[in-house]
Amino acid sequence: MTKMCDLPRPTRHRPTREQREARPDLEALRATVGPPLSSGRKRKQGAEAHDDAETIREARAFCYRCHKAAVVCLCDRIRRVSNRTDVLIFQHPRERFHPLGTARIAALSLEKCQIVQARGDAGGLGCHLDTPPRTGVLYPGAGAAPLDAMVGDERPEQLIVLDGTWSHAHALYRENAWLRALPHYELHPAEPSRYRIRKEPKAQCISTIESIVCALEILEPETEGLVHILRVFDSMIDDQIRFML
Repeated sequence: MTKMCDLPRPTRHRPTREQREARPDLEALRATVGPPLSSGRKRKQGAEAHDDAETIREARAFCYRCHKAAVVCLCDRIRRVSNRTDVLIFQHPRERFHPLGTARIAALSLEKCQIVQARGDAGGLGCHLDTPPRTGVLYPGAGAAPLDAMVGDERPEQLIVLDGTWSHAHALYRENAWLRALPHYELHPAEPSRYRIRKEPKAQCISTIESIVCALEILEPETEGLVHILRVFDSMIDDQIRFML
């Protein structure tokens, strides 16, 4: 008789790093679309059960364009904006599929905008990017110049914005020396963040999309459609509040 310990163990194939990062944050998505039906509930029959199944199927669907659950997809709300200043969003890997992330709103709305994920060696965040002349980073602190005080050639033609929580942004900044070598700019928002379901560490701290719109309103006030980007952001927050009630 063959003993269990003598049987060959099945080979387990672990997903690659790219496959793991391509997965949406399922726990965060469940929080967005609500919990599944409890297994302890009495099963429904006929048309009622079919309607419930359709509701669950729709809730679990995911839009890979705006990176939101299908029931709160933002794609139909977004309008393209012809901005002049290049916007480069340097994103922490954990922010990629966050259901309340705002970088995708910027990337889908702005004609000159790209998202670059920080991927260094051995899973680190350090990775050098070649930047054109007159590139600056939006990062507050000592040595940062008020963006609204810049004139002429002092203004950046490409603006780098760090995307993630404030601790993630600090980590990106700490592990990328090339960022620290760039001109630094800071904003002085006229009002607190509209991110009503997140508490910012300081009154002047605002979300990624708010920072981008605020900066573009300073650099190119003639550009049309920037206010609508914030309306899309507001509607995303409204959706989340609705599912939390």
